[in-house]
Amino acid sequence: MTIIVPVYNASQYLRDCLDSIWAQTYREWKCVLVNDGSTDNSQEIIEEYCTKDARFSCFVKENERSAAKARYYALERISSEWVMSVDADDAIEPEFLEKIIKRYWETGADCVTGYRIGCAHELEGENWRLPEKSFDMNQILTGRECCLMMLGGWKIGGTGIGKRSNAIQIKPGPYMNSDEYGSREESLLVNCHAFTDAKYFLRNNIGTSDKVSVRMFDRTLVDMQLEQFVYDHFPERKDKIIALAWQRLFNLMYLTADYHIHKSEFTIEEQEKAVGILRTSYKAINRKTARQAAPVHALMLTHSFILFSVLATAYVRYKRAHGGTFYYK
Repeated sequence: MTIIVPVYNASQYLRDCLDSIWAQTYREWKCVLVNDGSTDNSQEIIEEYCTKDARFSCFVKENERSAAKARYYALERISSEWVMSVDADDAIEPEFLEKIIKRYWETGADCVTGYRIGCAHELEGENWRLPEKSFDMNQILTGRECCLMMLGGWKIGGTGIGKRSNAIQIKPGPYMNSDEYGSREESLLVNCHAFTDAKYFLRNNIGTSDKVSVRMFDRTLVDMQLEQFVYDHFPERKDKIIALAWQRLFNLMYLTADYHIHKSEFTIEEQEKAVGILRTSYKAINRKTARQAAPVHALMLTHSFILFSVLATAYVRYKRAHGGTFYYK
């Protein structure tokens, strides 16, 4: 099996990630690192591990600010039947692969995932986990059942191994958050999804893709795609349609507010692009569904995008000033 690690300016945490892979009790793995145009010393660290252990190898490509595109770059160039991805600032427990492989042999599943655990910056403590502790990890689900658990909020994590033949079918989208859509698409290709208590530790730090950038407004376009995805594949699930409408409205409110808060940090061209994206998302919202999802907040959806921008910015500033924790991520 092959582990794919997209790397972009990850030198601060990259050794922790690669050490966790190198320490796996299951030894039959390869690790492909994709240097996505890093400008720090990530490449030096990559070469260090490639020299230390022949199971590590590397591709270098031009930066596209998309971990999904970096992963796909590797998928096109490897031949392993089984693949998984680890972000360069995360880590896996030493028994991760052993538990995953054991569960595969028990079930014959074409996708096996474990716990995704959100930790502090130094991977200490546990802020959250997916699935929650009450989830029955012994159950086996279809890809469609799992997909439903990934819509309108994540009930399971997507960390584990899967078939390369499935992953290669989902080409990366054009947006920074396109993997939010692609992961749901891929789940529908899975026949049998099993679970195990293997632990993947996610570092709750601000990554390069989370910093203020005009591309962060793409989130609203991905929300449009996700809402249509539910209409296309689960039209009978009104609860999911409402949940996605709620997510879409609140993301649009917060991102519109963040545009105005950070407007001075963008060039004129970036401002025009951001406003174009937000306006497109605003016009495309289904008012009826939004009112069902959030009756009070949907009152902001007037005939005027400018008025919506004023109301949304005032609301978000108020919520943050009074300890509100909701954020579009």
